[in-house]
Amino acid sequence: MNISLSPVSKKNKKTLAVLLFKYQKELFKKENIGMYKYLDSYWGRKDRSPFFIEYDSNRIGFVLVNKHTLVTNDARNIAEFYILKKFRNKRMGKNAAFKVFEMFPGKWEIREMENNINAQNFWRKIIGEYTNGKYSEVFLNNELWKGPVQIFDTLLK
Repeated sequence: MNISLSPVSKKNKKTLAVLLFKYQKELFKKENIGMYKYLDSYWGRKDRSPFFIEYDSNRIGFVLVNKHTLVTNDARNIAEFYILKKFRNKRMGKNAAFKVFEMFPGKWEIREMENNINAQNFWRKIIGEYTNGKYSEVFLNNELWKGPVQIFDTLLK
């Protein structure tokens, strides 16, 4: 399976914005979704990295990586992760996640919203497989986040 991650250049920001719109519309089940408020911050800041997920040169999703963590110091976080529906359940998300972890070795924190059971199941499975079960999970319930957080280190797998 030929999954790759390609950095999103500023000239492709509108393409990413369209995918983010689809993602948020699906996630929040609303038609009137505004612009992703952190989009512009993914260019010009060293702690943020936007990538298109590609399969045989077709854009099938995106991943936004940053260092905005709530539990672990000096770790990475997947802020947003999206695979278009027609490409799901084909191991493409798993392969993309593994590539992200390999691209940024070290400490990670992955968060899911409390009511997003599909995302929780996906990330627990992916992280569990990648780390051979060597991860911990906490549940945050504060003004910053409400939901589970998986914590792991790719160098300790």
